[in-house]
Amino acid sequence: MKRITIILISIMCFSELQAQFIKAGKIEFERRTNQHSFLEEENMFDAMIKESMPKFAVTYNDLIFNEKTSIFKDGREPENKKIHWSINYITNIVFRDLEKGSRITQKSIFGSEYLVQDSLLKVDWKITSEPRTIAGFECRKAVGRIFDSVVVIAFYTDEILASAGPESFGGLPGMILGLAIPRLHTTWYATKLELIEAPGIAPPKDGKKYTGEQFKKEVNEMLKTNEWLKKIAWQTLI
Repeated sequence: MKRITIILISIMCFSELQAQFIKAGKIEFERRTNQHSFLEEENMFDAMIKESMPKFAVTYNDLIFNEKTSIFKDGREPENKKIHWSINYITNIVFRDLEKGSRITQKSIFGSEYLVQDSLLKVDWKITSEPRTIAGFECRKAVGRIFDSVVVIAFYTDEILASAGPESFGGLPGMILGLAIPRLHTTWYATKLELIEAPGIAPPKDGKKYTGEQFKKEVNEMLKTNEWLKKIAWQTLI
């Protein structure tokens, strides 16, 4: 009888441990951008814009995922729609195939649609021991770099198995629930998780098709005629 009790307790503990690991669902991310940072200090017109809109623009995205694939796309409408045009002039729908190590990104830049097929975004991560609780999950901090000099700060949880996150970011041993890119004056933080089945996640299909290298060349051509794009050209590649 004692042996049976021990076995039952062991099974219950194992089931409890298994229940901690999430394989599929939908995460809502709140994106906050300091939109005043895009405005010039000495410009009278920009000073008037500052008076008419809040310092932080808040928008929402959804990340639907399972163990093999994920898709990051626009979420619900923001409550305050006073958002500077520069924040949304580049928008992404990002599909990732975690098994194949590939991504397909539908990008809208100045109203033109691009469909870019590339490998997963490479980030040079360094994991730290700093903890943070996000949306009820215990997370660990990681600091990374992209494009040699752009610093990225992430908080991930290994309770969610998919190695994914907002935009094109991933590559950590679990799901990224918090992300900050200081150069973009932007953060993404998970607000909630819905435990839903996520079968048949399909990649976007609209837009002129490019490989990653072809798209980089296209961006370089844009830079020749667009002064604004020069300031944040790397943003088109995440």
